[in-house]
Amino acid sequence: MEPETERLNEHGPDARYEAAIRLCADGILRLLWGEKLINKIFGRATQSHAAGLAIVMHFEALEGLGRRPTLALIQAQMGRSRTLAAFFALLRMAGFVRVEPDPRDRRNQYLVPTETLIVGVRTWILHHVRCCEILGTVPAGHADALLADFGRFGAFMARTRRLVERVRTPLPGGAAWTWFDHFDCGDRIALLLLREHYAKSQSAHDPAEVLFTLDSRDLADHLGVSHSHVRNVINQAQAQGLLRQDRRRHLVALSPRMIEEIRAWHTSFWDTVAEAAVEAEARLRAGASEGSAARGTLAAAEEVHPSAQNGSLPAA
Repeated sequence: MEPETERLNEHGPDARYEAAIRLCADGILRLLWGEKLINKIFGRATQSHAAGLAIVMHFEALEGLGRRPTLALIQAQMGRSRTLAAFFALLRMAGFVRVEPDPRDRRNQYLVPTETLIVGVRTWILHHVRCCEILGTVPAGHADALLADFGRFGAFMARTRRLVERVRTPLPGGAAWTWFDHFDCGDRIALLLLREHYAKSQSAHDPAEVLFTLDSRDLADHLGVSHSHVRNVINQAQAQGLLRQDRRRHLVALSPRMIEEIRAWHTSFWDTVAEAAVEAEARLRAGASEGSAARGTLAAAEEVHPSAQNGSLPAA
């Protein structure tokens, strides 16, 4: 067992969760910090969920688990047809998806995620897999294994539809995250608040009152949103009882309610990530066993019928 894992186990689930949420917030903010175009395209929950559904359907089809994604299928599952049509047109223009006509009916056009989009989603989801490693719900090193083996990663992604459903469905007890997520770049704003909170809480004298500095102009600039938008989110969060702010000193403190509700949401989300990983690994093992059994059957047949070595067996 790694020394860091031993230390976290000694301190219990709170230490493991805090390590996971710090890794999540820092890793995803690094991924999106300064990426103004990415944040503009994927900063709205509905659009990012639609893109996620298209990627999941793409991998489901590769695994033989479902139909290939089309705009009509995604609209049928998510609604908002005009909004989604414009969004996928933007994704095509930006090089994140391409269209492949169905050779049997060219009116039917498949949405194919490009390598750029797949690499971005892989980086994002593997941050969450690493959080599961910290929590002990997937084996250590599993994220690196998915990164190294694209087939293994594809099998995992083909079993993540529940993740898309999870982020689209409000979670009882996790309302604070859902509340932030309905704003443009609201999830990014919440992650920054969490990152600063947990960074400061390690040295705070009173863990119940962790004050940290919030530079809302810097946050707005790096996310590519207006300063007034960030201030609006923060002010409404205070009105909702999710945080307290000292505007004069640029200080913010998160409420216990916000901390606990976001913990509930992420814990549930990471459980779903781990379930997908376990399911994919079980299927890969079953496939390997079936392949081994088939090879054994063929070898036995070749011993009885040498002609089988040429790729055919005699008629019974």
